[in-house]
Amino acid sequence: MLKDRAQKATALSLSVSKRWLPQLEVDIEASTQVEQAKYLLTDLDVLAVAPAPIGGHIRMVFDCKSGAKESAIGRAFWLRGVMTRAAATHGFVVLNEKVAIKHDHRISASELSVSLLHESEFEDLAQCMGGTTKSIESAAADIDAWDCFLGIAKKYPATSEYLNFAKSAFWMAKDPGEQCRKTVAKLRSIRTELDPAKPEHVAIFGDSLCLFLLALSELANRLFLVLLRPTSQDEFSSSLLALLYGGYDSLEAAQKIRRLTSRTISDDAVSIFPEIEKFEQLVREILQAPQQGLGASLLARELSFSLLMSGGVTGLQRKLAVEAPHASKFVLLASEYLRKAARLPLEFSEIYSNAALSLSASVLRPSTKA
Repeated sequence: MLKDRAQKATALSLSVSKRWLPQLEVDIEASTQVEQAKYLLTDLDVLAVAPAPIGGHIRMVFDCKSGAKESAIGRAFWLRGVMTRAAATHGFVVLNEKVAIKHDHRISASELSVSLLHESEFEDLAQCMGGTTKSIESAAADIDAWDCFLGIAKKYPATSEYLNFAKSAFWMAKDPGEQCRKTVAKLRSIRTELDPAKPEHVAIFGDSLCLFLLALSELANRLFLVLLRPTSQDEFSSSLLALLYGGYDSLEAAQKIRRLTSRTISDDAVSIFPEIEKFEQLVREILQAPQQGLGASLLARELSFSLLMSGGVTGLQRKLAVEAPHASKFVLLASEYLRKAARLPLEFSEIYSNAALSLSASVLRPSTKA
């Protein structure tokens, strides 16, 4: 059972109503590990990803404290430090009504890009931001669904390697290329444990699809700003690979290691990323509307949690299909790529492809009748 449950549920509702992608219980790792054993620094209650004004994404974080003995400004100072590590631009500290919040504390916190508020003030803030904290028809905003998803590791310990990555290392990664590579690698590492007949395993694939689409959206936004109008296929391919590996130096190092391990001499014979041609095709599709990649990521999470909870088509699924017309197609294409790259059974991608196709058809149906 999650702590500070009601406050986290409120933060979830606000995030999803704003079409931000939420992630609960993010573990904050050290930027550099110097000890053999891994020690976590702290954790974040809710992290939310929102579209940036000019391409890409920004992050917001929520610190939920239901206790009556907290220090409002103390939490603000703490959250500011965590925001720096998590690369977040704004933070919200949600406190019990009994905790005093002085005006001087609020103005001082605002200078740190932190908002201090009581639980009862959350809805007022949400309305001013064009969102709501009230219940919405969404599996991704359902605290029970998050409870169930976060409990998968206990039920299926063999999936812990991926699930720990999904709530920690993914969010600590320095760039979207690293996120893409590691998401594929972590999913592939547990592929023999995944069974499409189990809803929890289907949900894990959906979660990886969500994170992969989020990273792809950021990667596509960066690639677009670099190329604008690529002059050739080679220019596109080389720039994409460079971004995927964090620059040409890192790319060349990865290629060299791959040549040594595969005992090949020619660069053309070296494939350092699985299904690279299909990956390039997928990125070209995302480049048609890179900002809608965030909507596709949220749609993947919504589908994942709906399947986990044995629910039907939700209101959020329908709205996302209308608000982000490319989202369903991105989910379909990315699920097919990710399934192949991770060498998973065909059923995993079919489940999400069929759901995406059904959503697209439901959006087109009314206009066809008209």
